[in-house]
Amino acid sequence: MKQFATITLGCKVNQYDGAALGATLEQQGWRRHRRGQPDLVIVNTCCVTVAAMAKSRQAIRRCAHRWPAAHMLVVGCYSDYDPRRLRQVLDTEGVAPNRAPIAGHHDDLRVHLEQVMQRLDEPSAGQAEIPPRAVAAGTTTELPAVALKARRLAALAARSAGTSRLEPLARFPGHQRAFVKVQDGCDAFCTFCVVPYTRCVVRSRPTGQILDECRRLVAYGHREIVLCGVFLGAFGRSTAIRRRWATGPAPLVELVRQVSRIPGLWRVRLSSLEPADVTDEFLDACRALPAFAPHLHLPLQSGSPSVLRRMNRGYTPEQFLQVARRARQAFDRPAISTDIIVGFPGESDEDFAQTLDLARAAGFMKIHAFPFSPIPGAAAWNWRQQAAPPSQLHRRTRQLAELEQRLAAQYRRQWVGGQLEGLVEKVDDRGVCRAVSDRYAELLFEAKDATAGQVARMRVTGMQDGLLTGRFLGRVC
Repeated sequence: MKQFATITLGCKVNQYDGAALGATLEQQGWRRHRRGQPDLVIVNTCCVTVAAMAKSRQAIRRCAHRWPAAHMLVVGCYSDYDPRRLRQVLDTEGVAPNRAPIAGHHDDLRVHLEQVMQRLDEPSAGQAEIPPRAVAAGTTTELPAVALKARRLAALAARSAGTSRLEPLARFPGHQRAFVKVQDGCDAFCTFCVVPYTRCVVRSRPTGQILDECRRLVAYGHREIVLCGVFLGAFGRSTAIRRRWATGPAPLVELVRQVSRIPGLWRVRLSSLEPADVTDEFLDACRALPAFAPHLHLPLQSGSPSVLRRMNRGYTPEQFLQVARRARQAFDRPAISTDIIVGFPGESDEDFAQTLDLARAAGFMKIHAFPFSPIPGAAAWNWRQQAAPPSQLHRRTRQLAELEQRLAAQYRRQWVGGQLEGLVEKVDDRGVCRAVSDRYAELLFEAKDATAGQVARMRVTGMQDGLLTGRFLGRVC
């Protein structure tokens, strides 16, 4: 039986795509790699930042060194963004094109998989000569093809098969929480982002297909479903540009309602929403759903109105704070997490101080901080000379990290003396359990008979290294 290995970098949507590729291979009789040399290695890349691109290239090199006889399939956002650069990496490692095709999101990934499987079934596949390592022609000096906006977008829009023909999931290997992609694509064009070039076709999966997949995952034993998308609020829409949306109920709200009714499901969580997605309609509907996880991930990016305008984010700091206030009125101590970019071009000390002030006012329980990453093709690439210098970037990042620690402790402290439910992620040999609550706080408790995948209730008695500690009260489901 042939074996495959999957290496996935990046967001929850990418994690889902990697799992779907694996499910398709398993449906064809392949098995996941356990020992020896896999026959095929899938590297699912990311290009959201310069660091993510470097990690993707490193993953390709590592796989080529570790499994030199394996075929490789390189997929993901980087494959759409700059396939030429990835081909240079493969050429440098001596991996011939016929042993490592590169497929973007807008290719038909099932066709690529079938071609690789057919090639491996050929009698000479195992004896194929591995060419000697060569020095690549040099790094790309001009903008990648993604910057050729009009021609690129027109071509990608015409090829919209994407991952839709991959097998739906019946389990999510390696995870207790199962990610389910319901939406793909973005055309909002934040100035720091190249995702609209790599996932430009805004589309949604059919509701029936989503529900069938969620039911199978719950039946397998996944007690929490995380609905994810590139622009999740655009589920059921053909664009992420709100002024082009038809009036009426939000399709995402109805989807959450239907998923939450699946028997055996403990919680349905949403991966990330834009502030404008959190309407009164959304809050009223979700508040009435016992299975809805009161955790909202709302990317802020900056607390400065001028920086937000340059980012093309479409909201003001005050509008963001109003959303956070309404969420707290709707739910009991909801968790609000966020993303913040530090050092965006033109960000002054005053702009950054406004970001710190807004973070305090919003009371974030988690802040994912990222230094500004200048990416060729994104509009902000043209302003990269105005980005914060390294010393200033380091100082601001440190300040934000210190504030994040204080805010996280402040949020967790309010649960001491109360009760929380959490999905058990790990249990060690001593019976010490780590779980993630529906409010995204990590729990630590001892329970001799608990197992990973169960939902447990805990009385919170204290805090330890950012975790809530306490006494196991019993299994929920």
